Amino acid sequence: MSFRLALCARQRVFAQSRSLFFTKPFSTHKLTQDCPSCSKRLPTSLPACTNCWNIWNIPADTSYHDIFALPKESNPFVIDTSLLKQRFRQMQAACHPDTWASKGQDKQDAAQVLSSAVNHAYQTLLQPMQRIEYILSVNGNPMEETDKLADDEFLMNIMMAREEVETAETREEAERVTQENQALIDDTLLEIESLVKQKKWWEVKEAGIRLRYLDGIRKAVMSV
Repeated sequence: MSFRLALCARQRVFAQSRSLFFTKPFSTHKLTQDCPSCSKRLPTSLPACTNCWNIWNIPADTSYHDIFALPKESNPFVIDTSLLKQRFRQMQAACHPDTWASKGQDKQDAAQVLSSAVNHAYQTLLQPMQRIEYILSVNGNPMEETDKLADDEFLMNIMMAREEVETAETREEAERVTQENQALIDDTLLEIESLVKQKKWWEVKEAGIRLRYLDGIRKAVMSV
């Protein structure tokens, strides 16, 4: 899949996922520690109570960081992925449709919506490329399909790397490209982390576009 098609697909999934946070006939309820119905302690911060078996949707303006109770004030790009994975497993156990299978079709459907929303938020925060796209979007600087770089030298290096990958017959032959590309990814991630902390969103977006190209090289090597 080309960069353009891949980006379009991600943007469609992102747009569709936002609608998952609200679906009738169930009302929405903000993340909380106690059940708004029976006042018992919830198993997670999600509005899904396995004591009184009531379930609510998450408001559409809930941030992905807030879903997993991850700090975002100092630097939303810095994620404790171990903690993210742990909380994701706990939340999926509480809102998985199978858990609600015997509670009526309407509640199972609501659980499916909640589970899908949590899964999308998790996948978005887990991967650096999707994470920076999300952060840019919520800060009013979304990455677009038509975004280009004015760095001719960088683009030429990307073209040469792709050519090496495409002509490699085995993954071992592409190992040099893999190592060089990973070093560039690591440097770019550090740059993005610093720029996000400073809220330099235009520079963050430029670095994000570079990361998108580098991530494409990484995926191309994996398919050899």
